[in-house]
Amino acid sequence: MTSDSFMNKWLLGIPYEVAFWEATYSNKQSLKSLFQFSHLGSQITLDGFDVRTFLLQQPKPFDAVILDVGAGMTFFPGNLLEDAQNQSQLKPINIHYLDPLAQYYNQIAEKHHVEVPKVEFAMMEYLSAFYPMHDVSLIIINNALDHSAQPVKGIIEAINCLHTGGVLYLNHHPNEAEYEHYRGFHQYNIMIENSQLIIWNQTQKHNINELLHSFADVKTTICGNNPVAVITKTAPVPQHLLQKDTDISTLSNALLDYSVQVTSPLAMFQYHSKLIYYRLVQHLSKLFSFETRQKIKSFINKFS
Repeated sequence: MTSDSFMNKWLLGIPYEVAFWEATYSNKQSLKSLFQFSHLGSQITLDGFDVRTFLLQQPKPFDAVILDVGAGMTFFPGNLLEDAQNQSQLKPINIHYLDPLAQYYNQIAEKHHVEVPKVEFAMMEYLSAFYPMHDVSLIIINNALDHSAQPVKGIIEAINCLHTGGVLYLNHHPNEAEYEHYRGFHQYNIMIENSQLIIWNQTQKHNINELLHSFADVKTTICGNNPVAVITKTAPVPQHLLQKDTDISTLSNALLDYSVQVTSPLAMFQYHSKLIYYRLVQHLSKLFSFETRQKIKSFINKFS
C-alpha cells in the first residue's frame, strides 16, 4: 500500500476518533476516569524514563521545549516540574500538545466547558515543518505513533526537531493494529523483538534501531505490557531521509484525492452516517464500565 493510500485511509478514520472524544467529554464518569489517568496539573512522569532528572539537566529546565505529539485530549504526561532550588515547589514546564485533529478537540473542550490546554495543529509526519529550529528537548509520543499515516517518517521528523542530546520518548500498546483488525487509525503495530524496536504491518517491517543507528541511540524496555523506547539524538538527521519535496507532493496529492472523495454526495452521506453511528456507539458504550467495554471489544474482535 502506498503512502498516499495510507494517508487516505487515515483521513477516513477521523469520524471514529472525533466520536470517541466527543463521547468521552460529554460523559461525566468517562471524563472523571480520563483525568484519573491524566497527570495534568501534576509533576511530569514517564514510565521507563527518568524524565525529571533529564529536564533538570537542561540549561533552562522550565524553558526547555517539550512536545506531546498526537496528544489527543488526554494531557497524560504531567505539566509541572519540581524546582531544583526548592523541591517542594512545582512550576509549569514549557509543554505543547500537538495533534492533527486539534480543531476538533478544541471545539469539543469548549462545547463541554472543560478547561484544558489548547491543542496545537501539527502532523507527526511533517513535524519539523512546525518546529524547524532543532531546539526541542523532549518529544513524547504516547499511544499515537501507530495511529499515524507514516510512523517511521514520524520518528525521523521528531528526531530532526530535537537538539543533539534531546530525547524522543515512545510508549505504545503492543501490536495494536492486529488487535484492532486494521480498522480506522490502527494501521501499524509496534513491538520489541530482541531489544530492537520494530514497526510493522501486513506489508512492511522496519527495524528502528538499525534505521537510526548513525544519528540516534535507541534504548528499549517493556513497561507493564507496553513497548517503550527512549531515543536520544546523537547527530544531525541525514538530509536524504527528510525528503521535503516528496512530502509536499505526497501531501498535496492525498489532500486532492480526499477532497474529491468527500465532496461526492455518496461520500458525504457515508461520512456523516459513520459519524452518527460512531457517536451513537460511543455514547452507548459509556453506559458500561471500562472493564466491561474491553470484554465486549475483545469478543467482537474475535469474530470480526
